[in-house]
Amino acid sequence: MAHSSMLRRSCQASDIAIDMRVVADPTRTCSVGSYRELIEFTDALLQGDANALDEARERLRFVVGDAGVVRAAAIVGNFQMMNRALDTLGATLGEAMPSQIRALAEELGVDAPDHWR
Repeated sequence: MAHSSMLRRSCQASDIAIDMRVVADPTRTCSVGSYRELIEFTDALLQGDANALDEARERLRFVVGDAGVVRAAAIVGNFQMMNRALDTLGATLGEAMPSQIRALAEELGVDAPDHWR
């Protein structure tokens, strides 16, 4: 969820329109170039399926090149590092979930993790 919030802020800063539901709903579209390949690559990377990752990496490489694949992998790795560090520390969002996180969870149609409530 944190990576979705950071993606939203990045798009806002770059004046790129984005419907964040695209990360959870494959029927949605997005104005971000290569968004589908990026989502598929990220999902494959996090699932740890070597065959799926090889296929997703090649599809992403076709549209963004080697440098784009390296950058995407670095970003996914950084977000995972942050998520794991926060989970290891038992970080919570305090007594009440911030309204922005609650709105994002509702927009994506997902429940926030128990430790975020």
